[in-house]
Amino acid sequence: MDPACLQYALTEEERRHFEEKGFLVVRGALDEAQRLALEDHTDRLWEDQKKAGLATDANLFLPNFIGRHPSFIDLVDHPRVFPKVWGLLGSWNIFLYHSHLGVTPQEAPAEESFKEPLGFHQDSGRVNRELESHPRPRLSLKVAYWLSDVSCPGRGNFYIVPGSHLDDALDRPTDRNTAGAIPVCAEPGDAVFFDRRLWHARSPNHSPITRKVLFYGYAYRWLRTKDDMTVPTEIMESSDPVRRQLLGAGTNCNGFFSPKDEDVPFKLWLEEHTGSAFD
Repeated sequence: MDPACLQYALTEEERRHFEEKGFLVVRGALDEAQRLALEDHTDRLWEDQKKAGLATDANLFLPNFIGRHPSFIDLVDHPRVFPKVWGLLGSWNIFLYHSHLGVTPQEAPAEESFKEPLGFHQDSGRVNRELESHPRPRLSLKVAYWLSDVSCPGRGNFYIVPGSHLDDALDRPTDRNTAGAIPVCAEPGDAVFFDRRLWHARSPNHSPITRKVLFYGYAYRWLRTKDDMTVPTEIMESSDPVRRQLLGAGTNCNGFFSPKDEDVPFKLWLEEHTGSAFD
């Protein structure tokens, strides 16, 4: 991993915003050439799914996609994004535990208002029932790379309730959206970080612009993966040690809970390039 990425380390202002609001937008995380290449590979996967039976106008939710092309793998430790991931999680004992790709063509006419309420939820399923603390622990976060233009509402934006990551429950009316819910508006190439506890929901795409987004979920290595995280052997073997850690490599099960230095090359990388010692 290139030490030049350290120039994009999390700032105190970014940390404060994330801690208070539960989300963070990084403008222009992807340059245009990279965005176009990712969109092309996403379109190919979409075509493959349609050939396999997905309806042309259906929403595509495709987990475990990162091993489908090296360009998806390259986002795992993206220099403008990953330094903020480790800054927010506050640990070197982290990895990518989940990924999913979304493609949503136009679902209704632009002039038609979408039905409320939206399906607001927190990520991680049973975690939100079985951990007895308040607020619940963060455990993980996601980064959404937007390949399409969702700079205006009505384009399949996801809605959030800022600050709700500190609320274990949410008032969800049956006839309207939760008070304080807002659409996240992003330009193509923007990256949106959000705490897994943040109450959020996808909204319908009423525009002729096909919604395309890549989600990368990061967590501590002792957390179980949410999908298979399939990575071809040749990609794993050609990756540097830090990337292999992020892709789930490990020497043994105990190395996820009580890692030695050989289990966590990212720790060694940080110590070498920051001059600090890490516990």
